[in-house]
Amino acid sequence: MKLTLVGLPLGNIEDISLRAIRTLREAKTVICEDTRMFYKLWQKLVNDGHLQTSFSGRLMVVNDFNEAEKVAWLIDQITLAGEAILVSDAGMPLISDPGYRIVKEILAREGTVEVIPGPTAAMTALSVSGLSADKVLFLGFLSKKTGKRNENWKLVKEADGITVILYEAPVRVQKTLEEIQAGFGPETPVVIARELTKEYEQIIRGKISDVLANLKPIKGEVVILFRR
Repeated sequence: MKLTLVGLPLGNIEDISLRAIRTLREAKTVICEDTRMFYKLWQKLVNDGHLQTSFSGRLMVVNDFNEAEKVAWLIDQITLAGEAILVSDAGMPLISDPGYRIVKEILAREGTVEVIPGPTAAMTALSVSGLSADKVLFLGFLSKKTGKRNENWKLVKEADGITVILYEAPVRVQKTLEEIQAGFGPETPVVIARELTKEYEQIIRGKISDVLANLKPIKGEVVILFRR
C-alpha cells in the first residue's frame, strides 16, 4: 500500500514541478478535496500542453468535514488499488488541509508514504516577508472559539524571538490584527500576504498600528505574519 502526497501550485500553474506532472499523468487513483478544483487544475495542464487527455482514473474526496468518518473506507480503497495520490486544492497536502489521519493510518499499517514537494503559502509568505526565518511558529487557522484562540496567544506570549505565521479568512483579518496589537503592542512588525503567486498578489508590511489604520477590505487567501 502506497500513498504519494503531491504538492500543487498555490495559484500560478507554472509553479508545478515536472515530477508532479508525471505523477498526475500516471495516477489511477486520486484523493482530492474538491473534484471541481482538481478538474480545473487538470484542464489547465492540458491547455498548457503538459497533459494530453482528460483524467480517466478514479477520484475520491476527502475534506475537513468527512476525513474522520471516511478514513477507514479510504484506507480499504487504497489497499485495493495498491497505491494512490493525495492532493489539496492548492499547495501541500496536510498543511492546514486534510490528510493527516490517512497518512497516520497508512504508516500504522506499515504502508509507504512518499512526497512530491511543492509550495506552501506559509513558507512562501515567510520568504518574502522581510521577517527573520530563524525561529518560526506556524499556527495555521486560529480557532473561532475564544478559549482556543486565547490558548494560541498564550503559547505565542511564552515564546520570544520568533516569527509567527497564521492563516486567516479575509473577513476575520481585522479582528485577528486587533488581537495581535492588544496582546503584543502597536509597534509589532506585521506582514499580510494576500493571493500569493496570483495576478493580484499583495504584500503589506509595517507596524501593526499603521497597518490597521490603513487597512482596507481584503479579498482572497491571506497569510498573516508578525514578529515577537
